[in-house]
Amino acid sequence: MAIIKCSECGKDISDKASFCVGCGAPITAAKPFGDLDGDGKSGIGDVKAAFWKIKDQVVARAQIAAEHGKELIKSKQQRDAEAVNEMEREFGNAKPVLHSEFEQNCAKFKAALESTIDVKFAEIMRGKTDIDRFMTYVDGQILSGSVRNVFKSALGTTPPQIDAACSLSEAILAPSSEERERLIKSAVGVGGGAAGIGMIIAGVGGALGWGAGMIASVSTFFVGTSMAGPIGWGIAGIALAGTAAYFATTSNKHTDTERFLNVLKNSSSRAVDAIWSQHEEALVRALNGESAA
Repeated sequence: MAIIKCSECGKDISDKASFCVGCGAPITAAKPFGDLDGDGKSGIGDVKAAFWKIKDQVVARAQIAAEHGKELIKSKQQRDAEAVNEMEREFGNAKPVLHSEFEQNCAKFKAALESTIDVKFAEIMRGKTDIDRFMTYVDGQILSGSVRNVFKSALGTTPPQIDAACSLSEAILAPSSEERERLIKSAVGVGGGAAGIGMIIAGVGGALGWGAGMIASVSTFFVGTSMAGPIGWGIAGIALAGTAAYFATTSNKHTDTERFLNVLKNSSSRAVDAIWSQHEEALVRALNGESAA
């Protein structure tokens, strides 16, 4: 007879006992080392028995690890989108109260940028007749180009967030699915690694009436594809087509014109939020009509 520890309570008990005298737990006699199939020998049968015994545990643990991994690699951009969605649900369309000079300057710049978009839009529409008073793809490129030029003049370059917002806006008016996918690829390339891409997608989704789930799925596509690199395009082909479908135009060109304007204004505004802390000084100078030092 040998003394062993109860696996449940740790009490010393006889290895001949059928149950623990301390906690009542049943005692299972150990099989010879390596003998998992109970035939008194160690062999291939024991390997098979070991595999089937742990298979379910391995699968369950792998699933838990995968879910945990998804949370760990969730990007800052995705969290941006989710945070913006949550704020929109809580506050609706209520305008925030601006307290700091930082916030006030940002709001003034965004208002000026929206005014620039409206003026350029009116200029484009001025030469059209009633029958063709809608934005064409070329018109959209001209209008988004005016947005890019605002930042080129102030900063000497167009920030990737602004470029991404403009490309996604142009996708609304793209004349074909191939061109739409090209624009979305371009937006992923310039915006995928940029801070705040989730905010830009939230701006696009808000303008197009997407739900929170759709905004999250599009944000995931942008971040996941950009992180995967060139190989990712082959894997993400279906996701790209699905994302492009979210930007698909309607059969009503006047409605598409309105959608394009809303997307350009909303996504550009969110892009400004994302870059403001980095470029506030230069953009305020531009807002005040001052030249860069």
